[in-house]
Amino acid sequence: MNSLRLLVNGFLIGIANIIPGMSGGTLALVLGIYERLIGALRRIGLSTVKKVLGVLRLKKDAFAEAGAELRRIDFGFLALLAVGAIAALLLTSKLIVYLLNNQHDATYGFFSGLILVSILIPLRMLKGFGWKESVVLLIAVALILSLSVGMGEKQLERVAYKAGNTAMMDDNAGRTTIFPTYWQLGLFFGSGALAVSAMILPGISGSFLMLALGVYFPLLTAINTLIEGVPGLLKGALTEPMLGSLLILAFAALGCVFGLLAFTRLLNYLLERYRNLTIAFLIGLMVGSLYGLWPFREFSMVDGERIDTAHILPQLDMNLLITVGAFLIGGGVIILFTRLEN
Repeated sequence: MNSLRLLVNGFLIGIANIIPGMSGGTLALVLGIYERLIGALRRIGLSTVKKVLGVLRLKKDAFAEAGAELRRIDFGFLALLAVGAIAALLLTSKLIVYLLNNQHDATYGFFSGLILVSILIPLRMLKGFGWKESVVLLIAVALILSLSVGMGEKQLERVAYKAGNTAMMDDNAGRTTIFPTYWQLGLFFGSGALAVSAMILPGISGSFLMLALGVYFPLLTAINTLIEGVPGLLKGALTEPMLGSLLILAFAALGCVFGLLAFTRLLNYLLERYRNLTIAFLIGLMVGSLYGLWPFREFSMVDGERIDTAHILPQLDMNLLITVGAFLIGGGVIILFTRLEN
């Protein structure tokens, strides 16, 4: 029964981490497992990796050391939570990508409401706001805006490339994932490290950071591409979209491992020594991400996938009313969640 409860807790935390603006750390606090979770994660270190990999020597003492280390870090507890969270990710990623492609404006409106109201959470954490905090906030805003503009230019290049290469489009029908560049793989790695660090902090959303850095929807698309390609993979067919998805998820996972081993300690250090500046930087990321979440866009369809190309002003129609309604619902979710946390 305790194992089932932990699986359910992991599933709920996974859902919270998937939705930008909602904090898995906050939900762990509400569920009463936060202190145990943080304690277990902080016990993980390089010694853990060394002892676990030591089983490759196939010696009896190595297995004994690895077992003792796993018990020390409360591995059974972490594993059950992780299984529940991964199940939540696999079950909901397809729904979110479907909503993005078929209900784009309302979905972005919902996420915009989540993020805008979520800004109030770190604002309340500030103990003051001076010129240093202002500079750090503006730097974070500029960083996110530059990433958003850069991603927009890459999308335009992709549409132009596909338009001039119809033969290639025919050869790759149904392709849903761009083969990642080295720069993009580095971005997925860094985003994984940042997100897993933020996910364990109450009030800070890890998926929001992924959204702000422009990797949230590519990651969900990679997961769906991988799931859909499993039957072909079992038959030995490894397509370029499948390989691209594997690379994206592998680098994001490596980033998460790195974040757990190193970045969480750095983030804790920054919060202890430079709390206000760190929180101001996070607020800047949130403010800057609102540009990338603007719901109303010009777009092109490439291989059955919607590619946004430019921001536009909305028209007064039913779509605008639905988007505004989704925006208000998103804000309301965060207000409700904040009351639960209190």
